[in-house]
Amino acid sequence: MKSLKNIVKISILLTFITHIQSPPAWADVLPPGESPVSYCFQIANLNKYSNYLLIAQIKSQNPSLPTYNRIIKQGKCLELNGYREYSDIYAIEKSQVKSQDILESNGDESIKDWDSKASLLIHSKNSISSLRLLPDRYGVKKVSDILEIVAITPKFIELKYKEVIYTSQLDTSEIKAYQAQDKRPLPSFNHQVNFLNLIIPGLSIVGMMLVYKKSKIFRNQS
Repeated sequence: MKSLKNIVKISILLTFITHIQSPPAWADVLPPGESPVSYCFQIANLNKYSNYLLIAQIKSQNPSLPTYNRIIKQGKCLELNGYREYSDIYAIEKSQVKSQDILESNGDESIKDWDSKASLLIHSKNSISSLRLLPDRYGVKKVSDILEIVAITPKFIELKYKEVIYTSQLDTSEIKAYQAQDKRPLPSFNHQVNFLNLIIPGLSIVGMMLVYKKSKIFRNQS
């Protein structure tokens, strides 16, 4: 009987260890009931402002981590998945940028000698912050914000959030329109069952039942 108890304890411990989700690169402790999500954003109407380059200057809330920039491309979602990353958005007239000013690496383009362009950059009114966590019940693995340019003036860029795309762990997608700029609409995946989270506990329970059944048969035979 003692060995049966030990087996049950080990099964429960293995189930618990297996279900510990490793935090992503930011290394924060996950709050109970929440899961990390990947985040990206794109600007939908870049082609309307074809005489400008829009650039994301990506920073971390940890000031010791390096800042870098990326040229935003039409139809490409720019990821913010480092440690507590956020992005300031700038515009610059294409006529002010020469081909040798652009550095290309792994399909991404960035501006070299960023500080030398500072006086030519037009700043956005708002920064873009990444969404890091969502409650487990939504079963979301990726969040993509879609923004639009409202206006570019000599002094500022005005952006607005248009919609958000949620991609579930079952690879289904849902688009939700922004009703308020400061409030991201929540997904509707909360009625879906994430079967992946049920497999391991289910196997553990079945295993414990089989061990108990065999132990009971053994005791009866004895």
